[in-house]
Amino acid sequence: MSAVTATLPRIWPSPGGKPLPPTGTAEVFRAFARDLAAGRRSWDAGTARFIAGQFDELAAEWDTSRATGRDDPLRDALDRGGPFPDGSCLELGSGTGLFTPLLDSAF
Repeated sequence: MSAVTATLPRIWPSPGGKPLPPTGTAEVFRAFARDLAAGRRSWDAGTARFIAGQFDELAAEWDTSRATGRDDPLRDALDRGGPFPDGSCLELGSGTGLFTPLLDSAF
C-alpha cells in the first residue's frame, strides 16, 4: 500500500465572521499535534482525558458555530491535490466527521 503525502499552500482564508480559537489556544493544540506525530510527546491516560475534556466542551455547538464554511479549503485541496489512488483514505482529527462525505467522494 502506498501513501500520498502532499502539503499545499493555503489559498482560502477563513470564512468571514467565523469564530476562531484564540491564537494561543490554537498554537498550543498545533504544537501538541506536531509533537505527538513526531514522537516527541507520548499519549498517556492523563493527556487523553485532558484532550477529551476539551473536545467535549466544544462538541455541542461545533458543527453549527465552528465548522461552517471550512469545506472550501478541503474542496480546493481535493481539486488541486489529485489524482488520488484507488483505496481507502484515513481521516485524522475529523471531529464530528462533517467533511467525511467530501473525502469519500475523492477516494
